[in-house]
Amino acid sequence: MRPTAILLADQDGHVVAANPSAVELLGTASGPCNELVAAQNRKQAVCFAGCSRAMTEGEQHDHGVVTVRGEPCQMTCSEVGGTTVVTLTPVAVDGAVELSEREREVLVLVARGFTGERIGKRLGISAATVRTHVEHIRRKLGVRTRSQAVARALALGEIE
Repeated sequence: MRPTAILLADQDGHVVAANPSAVELLGTASGPCNELVAAQNRKQAVCFAGCSRAMTEGEQHDHGVVTVRGEPCQMTCSEVGGTTVVTLTPVAVDGAVELSEREREVLVLVARGFTGERIGKRLGISAATVRTHVEHIRRKLGVRTRSQAVARALALGEIE
């Protein structure tokens, strides 16, 4: 699977930097980010001209799974020091999910209704580490919530 594509845009939304994965996905790394990404969710545009200017310092928008040039990606936009950071993480759609054994352990406990703190105690890890595992699980499964992660993992046969 392609690595996460990352774009940096100025306050006017013009791309000022892009990693190689972004260039591979988008084909170019110049112009307004909303036009380059042209992300759609349920066939509606996610971004608009001027969305970079509308964001405030520290603001983050988790757009969920969107379609970018025909590929499903988990999209997040963050504003950091006057720069908009756009991340596009590819999502597996063929049912192939690459959860680690530890991620599966965490997800099974999430499915049982355990809190992050309780999961950490059970597995001998910190609650912060549990949160990190849950975030990785959500991104790999292309979902927004813990309950959506459980439902998707059950549907894919990743957990029982």
